[in-house]
Amino acid sequence: MTDFHSDLKKFQSDIKKLRILLITLTLIQVGYMIVIISDSKLWMRLDFDYKANWLIFGLHLIVAGIFIWFNWTRMPIEKKTKTNNTYMILFLGIIGMWLWIPNKREIIKLIEK
Repeated sequence: MTDFHSDLKKFQSDIKKLRILLITLTLIQVGYMIVIISDSKLWMRLDFDYKANWLIFGLHLIVAGIFIWFNWTRMPIEKKTKTNNTYMILFLGIIGMWLWIPNKREIIKLIEK
């Protein structure tokens, strides 16, 4: 019984860490989009002097890679579902990552299987 609870707690902790990482990425990308829309001089400086668009793109790829790794190694689901989740993360980007993250009920249902 304690093994189940420790697995559940660790899995919930890992999902919480992924959620915090996704919130951070979302805030960075939304902030960058606001800069693009509101201030063209700042946007030009960020892109040409600091290559911010490449840094944000690299950060997005790293986070997507972490999500895909977690999907394939830690999620107790079937292979077909893992493949569909991978496509969703890759092609929908941040929206796909938000759709992928399980809530508390889904976490408990996954652990019970």
